[in-house]
Order: sequence, then structure tokens, then C-alpha cells
Amino acid sequence: MSENTLDNEEFDTIVLGTGLLESIIASELAAADKKVLHIDRNPYYGGRCACFTLSAFIEWAIEYRDQRQTPLVDIFVGSIDSDSPTFSVRRTAELKQAPAESNSTKTSSHASRLFDRLSSYLTDSQTLTEHSSITERLGKLLENDRKYAVELAPKVAYCRGELIDLVINAGIGEYIQFKGVEHNYIVRNDAVERVPDSKGDIFASDSLNLIEKRKLMKLMTAITDNDEDFAQLLGDCADMGFAQFLETKFKLSGKLLDSVIFAVARAGSRDELGARAGCERVQKYVRSVGRYGRMAYLCAMYGGGSEIAQSFCRSCAVSGGTYILSEDVRSIESRDGEDRGYAVQLGHGCVFAKHVVLDPCYAPDSLPSDSAISRAVCILDSPVFGEDTTAILSYVADAGVVSMLYATQATLAAPSGQCILYAWTNGQLSDTRALLLRALTAVSGSQARPLFTALFEAQDMQPGEGGLPELIYTAAPDSSLDFDSTVAHAQRVVARLL
Repeated sequence: MSENTLDNEEFDTIVLGTGLLESIIASELAAADKKVLHIDRNPYYGGRCACFTLSAFIEWAIEYRDQRQTPLVDIFVGSIDSDSPTFSVRRTAELKQAPAESNSTKTSSHASRLFDRLSSYLTDSQTLTEHSSITERLGKLLENDRKYAVELAPKVAYCRGELIDLVINAGIGEYIQFKGVEHNYIVRNDAVERVPDSKGDIFASDSLNLIEKRKLMKLMTAITDNDEDFAQLLGDCADMGFAQFLETKFKLSGKLLDSVIFAVARAGSRDELGARAGCERVQKYVRSVGRYGRMAYLCAMYGGGSEIAQSFCRSCAVSGGTYILSEDVRSIESRDGEDRGYAVQLGHGCVFAKHVVLDPCYAPDSLPSDSAISRAVCILDSPVFGEDTTAILSYVADAGVVSMLYATQATLAAPSGQCILYAWTNGQLSDTRALLLRALTAVSGSQARPLFTALFEAQDMQPGEGGLPELIYTAAPDSSLDFDSTVAHAQRVVARLL
């Protein structure tokens, strides 16, 4: 596209940011014959749910991340114990200039450049003596650089969820490949236990006694009954907490209670869900099993939300949408006149639209909110649960609950012989760091060693008081395991604009 091609052009809607939420909105509007311009300031798609090679993830941490959204990224190369060198990538550090190209191999040279950039962020100057050791480890990892798909906000899709229905209805199934999430685990007292996914799994389980099997069967049968029976089941208990409801109605306790609350209903705490909301989540989970096999969830190949976002962007482009990456958005102003709307000043010109939908980070006066999600990504040197499988996990401790996703070469997320373990929980990293590290350690145990680990905090953004009132702001990926809240938000925005 030549410079100034779009200068002074009119659109129905301008969408700023190519995260999954924004991409669904752009695709749906373009399919409804609206003229859409979709812009991202970054040179890649995906926004806050982007997916990177390993080296690109490090570059994101150093250069591309929005420092208001992600104020710091802590990186470990090798062990994650307290004595290991930590690169704490914060906004206050100054980058060193990359060294000149050496005569070493391309991989070693790349590793040296990355280390040189990261070394500005070492938390302990004494660890500089490990320069060659860390560079060597980075070099080994970068030999498989393009075989890593490191996600910023990993999620999976219910087999009978809103995202899969939207993918089918939008006709973009040919753009995306999914793999079933075969296993669901709960981690309690640092012990990993499989959660039965279906009635067949309950009957076949060796870890459940006969009484426990009967209790679970009664729960699954009752919650998946028709609407009339479901309403009768809730009865006078609708105002109860979900945990109390399970204890009262089904006599669940201990491991069974935690499995239903955390591994099936995916609650963030025992008090988070009411009886109705908890039952509805269990109902969705159970009804999802069997649609595409014995699993309740599907995981996208090549990196979840980013790959799905690009598929919706492709659909938008096919319907006539216009795309610009690496584009600076300098200002957004209201227009005077009969049609009003907005003028968006770009790096190469000015464009106009009746509506502007934007990630709040594109508003110059936006600020971090009090809401934050702490995230961790850990590359392990061997697959903990198998080479060709995917799994979700719930780590349950007194300090909190951590959602986890296990990915391997099965979804082309890691090279053969390795795996990626994601972990996330609500709260600021200063409060949740120890919890995340305990969760990673409990799952990897003595079976696997960390090769690379990153911890970071993803803060939600909110527009400042001086923002334009009619702009439509999107939200950051939440801490839920699935995409349904993202789809619901996108559909509300589309309904407002059509």
C-alpha cells in the first residue's frame, strides 16, 4: 500500500487493535457490508493475545509490550530458584546497544544479541559472570526458535461454546485447526490427579470408590436434565453459594468438591460462584463432552487466540476490510457537522469514520485499572504428561487458585521432546509470584527441568476522564479458561453498531 493512499477516506467503522475481540468485531461488521478499516500499531496480529516464537517473545518483552499494560516481565534462563539470574524487564531500565555481528554461527550470534539486550535488566550484577553460560542456553533454545508458539493469553474453546459456533457460522473453519484437550487435572497438596470427563470416565476411574462414583453420577445426571427439572433442582437453593449447594444437595466434600468447583466449573475461589452460575458452568462442560470426541475443550493449533484472531482478520479482508499494521495512531477527535463521527490522525494521514472501536491502550489518556492478571510461561525440557497431548490443570492452594494449560508439539506449540506450561491467576505479580512458581514446580516436579520461564503482569486499561464519551472501548482478555466471554462482548458491540 503506497503512502497516503487512505488519506481523507471515509469508513463506517475504524477498529484499533487486532486482538481476538477486535478481530471478531471487524469481521462481523465487514460481513454485514460495513466499510471497515482495521489498524494495529504493532508489526504483528493478535494484540494482547498475540503468539510469538521464543526470540520474538523476548523482543516483545523488551521493545513491543505496552508498558502501561505490562509494567514488567521477569525472565529466567534455566532454573527458577532464588539463586538463578533473573532478567527483570522494567520500564526504568535503559537498553544497551546490540553488539556488532560476530563470526560465530547465526544462532549463537542471535543469542548473544538477545543476552546483550537482556543484560541491562539483570537484578544482580554478580550474575554477569554467567554471560557465556546463559548465552549458550539461549543458543540451544534458539536452534528451535520457530518451533515455539508462546502465547500472551492462552485460552481454549468449549466444544459446545460460543466461539466454535461463531467459527462455524462465520465460515472460517477452513482457516483454523483445532485439537482436543484430552486431559483435565486438579493439583492439590502438590499431587496431580485426573478429573473424570464423562460418565464412562467415572465408571472406569481407579481413584474413586463406589460411593464417590455414585455421587458424581447423580450430579452429572441432575444438572444435565431438561430446563424444568434443572429449575426444580435449584429450587430454594438458587441463592446459595455453589460450594454450599454441592455440599447440601449432593454431599460432596474434599477432592470431589474441589474437582467440581475448580476443574469443571473453573471457579477462581470457593466463594466466587452462586448455585445457578456454578450449575450452568458444569452443564456447559458436560454437554460439550461428546461433540468432537470425549473431551470438553478444543485448543487451536499454532497458538490459540492469535491464530483465531488472524482467521477473523482474514475473513474481514475477504469481505472488503482494509488492514494496516505498524501504523501510528496519533489522535482521535470528534468531527463537527451533520454526520459527526470521528477523525483519526494516523502517521501518514487522516481518516474518518462514524464509529471507532478501540483497545483502550490506543487512547492517549488511558490508565491501568486496579484489575490485573499475573501470568507465567515455562518451557520444560521434557513432556510431563506425554508428547502428543494437551491438558488443562487447576492448581488449588490456600493462597489461591491457578489455571494452567499444558501444550506440546501436538498443537505445534513446542519442539519434540519439550513442552510449554502456562499458569495464570488474578492479582498483581508482587502478590502472586510465589503462588505461580509453586504451581509450576508442583506440575513439573522431578520429571522435567525449566529451560526458560517468564513471569509478567497483564493490567486492564481504562480510558481517562478526558476521553471522548461515544468511543467504544474493548476489554483485555480475562482470566477465564475459555473464549466465551470474549465472544459475548464482541457480539454486544456488533449489535450496537448494526
